[in-house]
Amino acid sequence: MLISITGKLGSGKSTVCNILKERYGFEIFSTGIINREFARSLGITTLELNERLKQDPALDKEIDGTVTRLSVEKKDEKLIFDSRMAWHFAKDTFKIFLTIDPMEAANRVMKNQRGAEEHYDSVEDACEGLLKRGKVERERFIQIYGVDYFDHNNFNLVVDTTSRTPDEIVNIIMENYESYCANVTSFVSPKVI
Repeated sequence: MLISITGKLGSGKSTVCNILKERYGFEIFSTGIINREFARSLGITTLELNERLKQDPALDKEIDGTVTRLSVEKKDEKLIFDSRMAWHFAKDTFKIFLTIDPMEAANRVMKNQRGAEEHYDSVEDACEGLLKRGKVERERFIQIYGVDYFDHNNFNLVVDTTSRTPDEIVNIIMENYESYCANVTSFVSPKVI
């Protein structure tokens, strides 16, 4: 069974994915890593990359195709998509959205700087930058795909991570994931029986 995790910037997606990998043996496919590496190769920030991708969504389309392909090829494996849009493109995933208070997100990002492509000088600067980048990403995906990844109705589970530890979040995810898996029904054609 596959999991797709998205959410607000700084909500702990990568941390949660890494714990799920360590504890439960999930493989991670992270589109954030791909985007940061691409921004780094161009010598620009992730916000600048998002602005460019609004005009030319070629990288988004390539990533989306990879997500769809992997969700089919690895449907019986333990795979997590750490991605803004995998919930929309991956087949048959347990869809999770992580939300967070913007100032707490800024505090977390300041403690875990990710290089020049995602650098902030203060918590206030980080909060403003994260909100702006989130707005640009949201608008970009609505423009390209006609869907809003901030709409909680698109997900099986929404978790506010503001005052929870990563371990608590993982426990909530796994409890709900197991219930989700238990309720998945397989249909067999009468011709097979």
